[in-house]
Amino acid sequence: MKRQIIVTSIVEQMKKISNANGFYSEAGKNVYEWMSKPLDKDEYPAIIIRDTTDNTTDENQILQHKLKIEIDIAVNNKDNTTWDMREVTSDVLKSFGILEDTLNYECSYQGSDSLVEHKADVYGGVRLEFTVAYATGRWEQ
Repeated sequence: MKRQIIVTSIVEQMKKISNANGFYSEAGKNVYEWMSKPLDKDEYPAIIIRDTTDNTTDENQILQHKLKIEIDIAVNNKDNTTWDMREVTSDVLKSFGILEDTLNYECSYQGSDSLVEHKADVYGGVRLEFTVAYATGRWEQ
């Protein structure tokens, strides 16, 4: 199942985000696939990965897939929240570039949206969108 292999590869690559591996942040400590519960205070910064849409075209027994990947970044660091958002975003982009070389599939970056919320603490979030193009046999994922 190529789709699951791709998603698992993304999760594993994002887990490598650490200062020791040449990244700005330690966000690789908290990487989740389709997380379904609120984050605990010790789970920031976090990276949450979802494979939300698979657009396909049928080309004579071969399916051409364009898998949409959403990567959410969650940050909570008081006065440095926006700075941390930018660092983790940079780390995710760098990591996805490394992944593209590993997967040998065409990957594209579709942009991002950001949000900062001021409550008892300051929370920040960024959603980055990517597309991974790959082919399978007909009726396969």
